[in-house]
Amino acid sequence: MNLALVLRTLPYLRWEQVLYRPWRAAQFSLYRAWPRLTARWTSADKVSPFSPPQTIATFRQVFETDLAHLCVPLDAADTRWAGLPEGRFTFLNRTCHLPQPDWNRRYESHLWNYQLHYFEYAVWCARVWAEGGQARHWQACRALIESWMQQARVGVSDGWDAYPTSLRIVNWIYAYCLLAEHEAGSAFQRRWRTSIYQQLDFLSHHLEYHLLANHLLKNAKALVLGGLFFAEKRWLELGQRLLWRELDEQLLPDGGHYERAPMYHAQTLGDWLECFALLRASGCAVSADVAPRLRAMAEFLEAVSYADGTQAQFNDSANVEDTRPLLEAAARICGYEAGRAPRGFAQTGYFVWQSADGSEKLIVDAGPPSVAYNTAHAHCDLLSYELRFDSKPFIVDSGVHGYGGDPFRAYCRATQAHNTVKFDGREQSEIWGAFRLARRAEVLAAAAQGDATVWQFRGAYRPYYDRNLTHQRLIQRRMTGEWVVTDTAQGSAVHEAESFIHLHPAIHVRQVHDDGLVIECQTDMRSILIEPFGAAGVALSSAVIRGNTIPQTPHERQQAQGWYFPSFGVAQPNPVICFRYRPQPGTAFGYTIKTV
Repeated sequence: MNLALVLRTLPYLRWEQVLYRPWRAAQFSLYRAWPRLTARWTSADKVSPFSPPQTIATFRQVFETDLAHLCVPLDAADTRWAGLPEGRFTFLNRTCHLPQPDWNRRYESHLWNYQLHYFEYAVWCARVWAEGGQARHWQACRALIESWMQQARVGVSDGWDAYPTSLRIVNWIYAYCLLAEHEAGSAFQRRWRTSIYQQLDFLSHHLEYHLLANHLLKNAKALVLGGLFFAEKRWLELGQRLLWRELDEQLLPDGGHYERAPMYHAQTLGDWLECFALLRASGCAVSADVAPRLRAMAEFLEAVSYADGTQAQFNDSANVEDTRPLLEAAARICGYEAGRAPRGFAQTGYFVWQSADGSEKLIVDAGPPSVAYNTAHAHCDLLSYELRFDSKPFIVDSGVHGYGGDPFRAYCRATQAHNTVKFDGREQSEIWGAFRLARRAEVLAAAAQGDATVWQFRGAYRPYYDRNLTHQRLIQRRMTGEWVVTDTAQGSAVHEAESFIHLHPAIHVRQVHDDGLVIECQTDMRSILIEPFGAAGVALSSAVIRGNTIPQTPHERQQAQGWYFPSFGVAQPNPVICFRYRPQPGTAFGYTIKTV
């Protein structure tokens, strides 16, 4: 670990993060050394309170009528649950055959293991039995729950981290309510309910103040649902206090989430919607300003999503779920009306343009990397954009392949993985580790104006390493349908500027004309020319690069490659145009995008 990087990161952190991180590490070390300290959360001899039948009925009714994102049609080919009877688990597009999982062992990766311990598949298996009368998958899941309760050790198993504990509590409560009649009075139901109660007690003493952000929100959601489920006032009050405090903290005035990653925006919207719906159905008072704020979140999500249910992949965003059912849930729960014209979200830093028929859409990311004290999901993607033609992806963001230990992690966060400019081989912000950011780029300006035919965006920032250097970008859509991207570097001398344009893997490209500077891109519906311009009317050089080797060494991570990650664990080589310029201070350079 580089001490200088640590010292440059610490000033951005909040006191809770500095205080609680070593405390949590010490706690879990003690739990590993003296398992007796954890007996109150793992003992099979304890018995929990019953959940009132009316509460179970309320949970089931809200689940089935309001939570459209959790009630999508079950697909028998869904590998996330269909293979459970055979011991097959598929998460993040990676499959493991585990006839008898060792719940204290890490499989594949930290993130994959978290998915295993979330037990989201318990809800799907419960639905298969409750809706279709088929108990086979539930019986396999029930055996997994039993083995988890018997084996998973606090301080040893990834499943006892507060984050997967929070998600598992919620998933087990939903599954419990769906199958309450089927399992009524069984010894398994008693043990299961007791384990949920014990996990809630554990969670209430191990909240993720060292991480905050979406992690603490997951903790709050579990406490709210657990407090309602068991009629435990202490958990309900603590959960609600955190839930609404974090709404004030994490939701920006324009409706965007402060981590500025569309995937996490969708997740947090789902969390607040579920809590809001269940609290309201349970007769708990909820402030009148919550529903309008959730509607604003839904408007933001629709703006950064596409008609096919995918979303922009800026920062740590992967298309793990279709966003349309979540917007449907927002319509049911808080009265959101879909179909609003997209607009700019100045506080979050996203600016959206869309044609009248919705077939052409551009989304620009021009906000700060993230909230200052939690940059785990921040990338160097300032002034980057995505562009769709004919409702299909054309210019794409690389997305995210994985987290800690992933070979593509450094690439995903780097400037070259986005549709922006890299000056003299330097990153926009000082990224390090899997989730850290030391010195950061500073946003100076971002604004857009226009209509459904003519539109322009202007933005500017300073990179972390030179506060005299300013990168300004102008993105214009002309009446003819042509796009023009114009960049300038002002304030400091720049020796080389590399402008990257990431194309979808389905796009066919070739260099045309004698000088090889113009790039022809062929979709299945049109031919598009991307032509650079510079101080003398031409770029220094142009190249089309692709991914060819999984980057393992620091040198390989610095090499220009082209990779597209449509979802976690999926790496597709894609064509990336790299225009290289030697710009003079204040002199414009860039490229045009036009259909021919």
